[in-house]
Amino acid sequence: MILFLMIILIVSAVFLIIVILMQQGKGQEMGAVFGGSSQTVFGASGAGSFLTKATAIIAIFFMGSAFLISYLSARQQSPIAIKSYIKKTVKPSPLLVKHGSYKHSSKTPGGQEKAVGKK
Repeated sequence: MILFLMIILIVSAVFLIIVILMQQGKGQEMGAVFGGSSQTVFGASGAGSFLTKATAIIAIFFMGSAFLISYLSARQQSPIAIKSYIKKTVKPSPLLVKHGSYKHSSKTPGGQEKAVGKK
């Protein structure tokens, strides 16, 4: 189903681009696009009403298929449970030692070592 809707989405997007590019600009006619012919390609009334209706119909198909794809794909995914990401128990590592029971040295800014912890 989603594959079919994706095909409709892509085809409607291509047709929508074509129909929008065929529409008249401000002050230009279809003759400028097709090399000198007048607007008799779509009849005496011109292409205005036909292309406007075609744009609206194709846009409805485009938006409808986009919404259906998003709705169907959201229904197919299972919701994320946050409880599965929370660890139930934290076991202490056997390598951990109580604070202060080990000896460790740190260097001072002058490069001298200074003992930290129990001696």
